[in-house]
Amino acid sequence: MAEHEHEFEGHEEELEAPKDSLWRDEHEMEKSANIVYFLTLGIVSGLILREINKKTKFPYSPMILSLGILMGLLQKSLGYVGESASILSKMHPHLIVFVFVPVLLFESAFNCDWYTFKYQMVNILLLAGPGCGWGAILLGAIFKMVLRYDDNDMTWYQAFTLGSVLSATDPVAVVALLKELGASLAFNHLIEGEALLNDGVAMVFFIFFNKFSKAASGKGEAVTAGQVVLNFVRNSLVGPALGLILGILAALWTKRILGDDIEVTWLTFVFTYLTFYWAEFCFFKTSGLLAVVGLGLFWSAFGKTRIRSSVEHSVHTVWGFVQYSCDTLIFLLVGIIVGTQVIEETFIHKSDYIRMIVFYFFMILARFIMILTFWPFLRCFGYPISKSEFIVLVYGGLRGALGLTLSLMVGCDEELPARFRHLSVFYGAGMAAITNLINGTTCKALVQYLEMIENPVVKKKVYKKYLEELIVNSQDKMRELESDQFYSMADWNQVNQLIGQPKFIEKIEKLETEIKYMIGSNKVQANSTNLYEGLTDQEIFGEVRYRIYRIMKGLYYDKFEYGLCEEDTVRLLVESSDIGLDHTKAILNIWDQLYKNFLNFSSVNFFFKVKEMPLIGPFARDYMIKHLGFVYDVTTTFLSCASEAFHLTGSFPMSKDAVRVVMEELNREIEKAEGYLGILNDTFPEIVRAIQTKRASHSILTHQRHYLDDTQQNGLVDEKEYQLLKKEINTRLVDLENHQFDMVLPSFHVLAMEFPIFSGLVSTDLDNIIKSAYEKKFGPDEIIYEQGMTCQNIYIVSKGNVVDEFQGGSIKKGLGSLITYTNLIGDGTCMSTAKTTADSLLYSLNLRILKDLMNKNPDFEFKIYINSIEYLRKMYENQSGPLANLEIKRLLDFFRTKSKLKKFTANQKCDFIFGGYLFRGELKDINNKVYSQYNYIPPQDTECLVTKDCQCLIFEDSVESFNNQMLKQLDLDPHKDQQIQERYSQIKRTSMMDKSKHH
Repeated sequence: MAEHEHEFEGHEEELEAPKDSLWRDEHEMEKSANIVYFLTLGIVSGLILREINKKTKFPYSPMILSLGILMGLLQKSLGYVGESASILSKMHPHLIVFVFVPVLLFESAFNCDWYTFKYQMVNILLLAGPGCGWGAILLGAIFKMVLRYDDNDMTWYQAFTLGSVLSATDPVAVVALLKELGASLAFNHLIEGEALLNDGVAMVFFIFFNKFSKAASGKGEAVTAGQVVLNFVRNSLVGPALGLILGILAALWTKRILGDDIEVTWLTFVFTYLTFYWAEFCFFKTSGLLAVVGLGLFWSAFGKTRIRSSVEHSVHTVWGFVQYSCDTLIFLLVGIIVGTQVIEETFIHKSDYIRMIVFYFFMILARFIMILTFWPFLRCFGYPISKSEFIVLVYGGLRGALGLTLSLMVGCDEELPARFRHLSVFYGAGMAAITNLINGTTCKALVQYLEMIENPVVKKKVYKKYLEELIVNSQDKMRELESDQFYSMADWNQVNQLIGQPKFIEKIEKLETEIKYMIGSNKVQANSTNLYEGLTDQEIFGEVRYRIYRIMKGLYYDKFEYGLCEEDTVRLLVESSDIGLDHTKAILNIWDQLYKNFLNFSSVNFFFKVKEMPLIGPFARDYMIKHLGFVYDVTTTFLSCASEAFHLTGSFPMSKDAVRVVMEELNREIEKAEGYLGILNDTFPEIVRAIQTKRASHSILTHQRHYLDDTQQNGLVDEKEYQLLKKEINTRLVDLENHQFDMVLPSFHVLAMEFPIFSGLVSTDLDNIIKSAYEKKFGPDEIIYEQGMTCQNIYIVSKGNVVDEFQGGSIKKGLGSLITYTNLIGDGTCMSTAKTTADSLLYSLNLRILKDLMNKNPDFEFKIYINSIEYLRKMYENQSGPLANLEIKRLLDFFRTKSKLKKFTANQKCDFIFGGYLFRGELKDINNKVYSQYNYIPPQDTECLVTKDCQCLIFEDSVESFNNQMLKQLDLDPHKDQQIQERYSQIKRTSMMDKSKHH
C-alpha cells in the first residue's frame, strides 16, 4: 500500500513539474482565436450597418454603439460571440488608448484642411484648452452641488477628475452629418478640431485632478503649484513639439522614397505609434495624444506634399480603411462595456439612474455656459460663428471613446474608492450612450430647423444645371446602347424609369420653383438659360473670382503632378487660392498673399556676401539655392498658371463686363509678379541660373518616370527592366536634391553654346555667332531700338529686363531671353520698340549671320519662326484666332510637335486640313477669302491657292480642338450651358408626352 502511495506521489510530482519554454495553453489559444473571430464579425456587422446608413441616413456611430450595447446585454445568450464580448469588456483601458486612439487622432489631424484649421486655430485652442478645463470644473461642480454626491461617493477633486473625463468630446456622428448636409468647412473644423485637441487636453486635466485626488486622500504624493505648472507645460507643449520634430524627420525620410506605396504608408503608421510611445514612456513623459495630434497637423500642413503624387492615393486609401475599422471596433467595444456595466453593476443605486438623466441636461447646460464664456472671442477670431452654429456647437458635444476609456482608467485604479470608480464608469458609459443615441440621431432635425445650412440662389442654379447635364449625358448613353445589337430587345421606357429620369425632372422643376421664389423674379427669368441671370453684379464678380481661384488651384496641382513645381510651392500656392475662396467679394489679392512668405532681399544679400567664407559659406550657398529656389518656383509657377487662367476666362458663360473687370484685377497681379521676377533676375542672376538648371533636371526626370510608367502599363517594357530603370531614375531624383550647384555666371561663349535656339548648330556656325557678338550695357529706361528703324542686331539679355512695346501691348523679357524673334523673320525693320527697365547687360548678335543660318539650316529656321508667334499673336491679335487664347508654353509645345514650316510659290495649291499660320505671302480659299501675312488659317476642307509666294506653318492637328480639350477639362465650354439647356428641354417635352400617352 505504501509502495502504491509512493508511486502515486511520484506521478503527482510529474504532473506538477514546471512546463518547458515551448509549452502553450491550448485553452488560451482558443480564446485568442475567438476574440479575432469576434473582431472580424464586428467589422462585418459594421459593413452591414454602413449599408443601412446609406439607405436610411441614420447615423452610423449610434447604430454600431447600439449593436455593442445589445451584445453586452445578451452576452450570456450568444455562445462564442458572447464569451468573446465578455472577454473584451474586461480589456484594460490603456490597451484601447495604445492601440486605437493614436490611429484615430492621427487620421483626423492628417486629413484636416490645414488652411481652414489654421484659420480656426485660436477658436479651437480656446474651446479645447481653457474651454476643456472650465468645462471640467463646471461638470465637477454639478456632481457636488446639483446631484448632491457627498464625500463618501466622491470628493471635490474626484468630482473634477470625473468632470475631466466627461469634458472630452467625440462628435464623429455630428461631423459626418454636417458634411452630408453641406455645412461650412470652417464650422466642421471647429467641432472636429476641438475634439481633436481636447482629447489630449482632457487627459492632461484628468491626470492632474487624479493626482490631487490621491494626494488629498493620503494615497499619493503631495502636489505643489510648481509641479502643476511644470507638468502642464510638459504635457501641453512638449508633446506637440515632439510630434512636430518627428513629423519633420518622417517627411525628410518620405521625400527620399519614390514609387514605393508600401514603404510610405508604413512610415506614416510607424511614426504615429513611435511618437505616441516615445512621448508617453521613453524620455519625455509627456502627452502622447497631443504628440500624435502635433504629428498629424504637421503632415496636414507640410507632409502631404512630401508624399509623391503616385503613392498619395494609396496612403489615403489605407488610412481610410484603418480609420473606419478602428472607429467601428471602438464604438462596438464601448457599447459592449455599457451593456456589461448594466448587467454586472452592484455599486450603482437606483437613484444614480435618476441623477444620470438630470446630469445629461445639466451637462448640456454646462457646455452652453462654457461656450458662452468664450462667445465674444469666438466671434472675433477665425470664422465668426452664427447663433445657429452656436446652438449646434452646444448640442453636438457628444461623448465617446476617449471619455469612456478615461473612465475605465479610473475604474481600474485600485487606489481610488470603489464607489467612485464604479460611478466614473457608470457616467462615462452612460453619457457615451445617451449623447450618441439622442444627440447624434436628432442633430439633423435641429440643423434643419435652425436653417443653418445656407443654400443661395447660385448654388441652386448650379445644382439645377448639373442635374440637366446628368439627364442629357444619360440620354446620350442610352442612344449609344440602342444601336448595340446586344441591347436590341431592351424595354427603353422601363430603362428611363429605372435610371430615375422622371424623378430627376421633378427635382429640376422643384428647383426652378425655389429659384423663382428666391430671386423674386418672373418665370422667364427663373427658367432662363443664363445661369447667372437674377444675380447682382457683386455676386457675379464673386462667381468669376471663385472660378479663377478654382481653376488656378487645379493648374497648380497639375504642375506639381508633372514635376513642374516643388511640393512647398504647390502648398503655398494652393493656400493662396484657399484664402481667396474665402474672400471672393474682395478684389483679387493673390500676389500679396504669396509675397508675405518671401524673405526680403537684404537678408539674402547677406548670405550672398558670405557664400565664399569658410565654414559658413557652404551653408549660405545651400540656403540661398533652397530659399531663392522656392521664391523663384512660386513666382514662375504663379505666372504660368495665372497667364493660362487669364486666357481661359474668355470662355466663362457669364457677363463679359464682369469677367473683364476681374481680368483687370488678375492682370495687375501678374504685373506685380513679373516685376518681382525681374528684380530677382537682376539681383541674383547666378542663383537663378542654378535654380533653372535644377528645375529643368527635375522636370525631365519626372517626365522620364511618367514615360516609364506608361510604357510599363502598355507592356512595352518587362518588369525586370522597368524596376531597374525606375530605381535609376529615383536615385537621380534623390541625388538632385543634394547636388551642389556652382553660382557663377558663364561667359557668353558658354551661354551661347547652351542657348536652346542654338542647340543643334555645328561648331563653325556657333563660332561665327560668338565671334560677331559683343557686350553692350544699357541704363534704366534706355531705348535699345525703335519700331520702324533698320534692324541690324538681335540681343540676348544677360542681366536686367527689357520691355518690347508695340501697338496694342507689350512683352517683358528677362534673363536669358532673345530680343526679338520677329526682327529675324521681318523685312529688315524693327517691328517693336525695346527699352530697358533697369541697368541691363545685353549681348548683341549680328542679324545678317543669323539670317544666313536660317536660310541654310531648316531646324534653326523652324525654331525662330515658332518662337516669333508669342509676339505676332499680340501684335496682330485680331488675326490670331484661337492662338490668342492659349497659354504660350502649351502653344509652343503644340507647334513643336504638331506643325511643319513650309514654303510655297505663287499658283501652287496647299492643304490646311487642320489649319495653319501664314507668316509671309498671300493665299485664298475656295470661297475666295484672302489671307495675308501674320494670319491664322482655320481648318479647310479643300485646298487653298497661293497668290503670292508664302511661308507658313501647317498644323497636323486642330489647335481649336486642343483649345476645346482644355476648356472641357476645366468645364469652361462657353456654349455648353445653352446646349445642355436645349437638349434638356427637348428630353423633358418627350418625357411629358410619353407620360400623357401612358396615362
